[in-house]
Amino acid sequence: METSQDAVERLIEEARNQGEASDRHRHAMMAASRRRQEAILSLHALGLSVRQIAKRLGCSAGVVQSALKTAKSRRPVLERREERIPYEFHVELVRALSNEGERLRKLGIENLKRMRAQQRNPVAEHWLAEWDRVLQLPIEEWEDNLLAANELGSEMRQMSPFTGALSDEERIIAIRKAKTLAPK
Repeated sequence: METSQDAVERLIEEARNQGEASDRHRHAMMAASRRRQEAILSLHALGLSVRQIAKRLGCSAGVVQSALKTAKSRRPVLERREERIPYEFHVELVRALSNEGERLRKLGIENLKRMRAQQRNPVAEHWLAEWDRVLQLPIEEWEDNLLAANELGSEMRQMSPFTGALSDEERIIAIRKAKTLAPK
């Protein structure tokens, strides 16, 4: 028979394990929700109406409106087109991370080596060092760095090592989203 102390320890361990499992599932569900919202925003940027998207997804127009609002609210206000387009390119990269993270890491490292072969000013060297730091992180931590809503994030996106990572179609979607999201 189990003593009460043994039972307490067993139950503590079970609660801890279940909490960790719950956290993993919650993070996966939230990431899937963000990817769905981004896909809906992409469909809207490609010209589909809210009702068309809702019909194709089998949900209400309110669900689509909510997804659009949430996807838009996550973005920083970027006044300049030169900032919006690289930002949207990196949003597309984040969407690809779950399936192609290691391919993107390899491409980023190869491109970074080529970029370092050219002489650069100290500011650009700092950005390359930051990209090197990001590429060494676990892929799960890349999103915050790729989409950083600060001056360094904006500058780094101007000198991204992910050239060639997106298909023509993905680049067109990103450009259309940048246009759709332009401040009025």
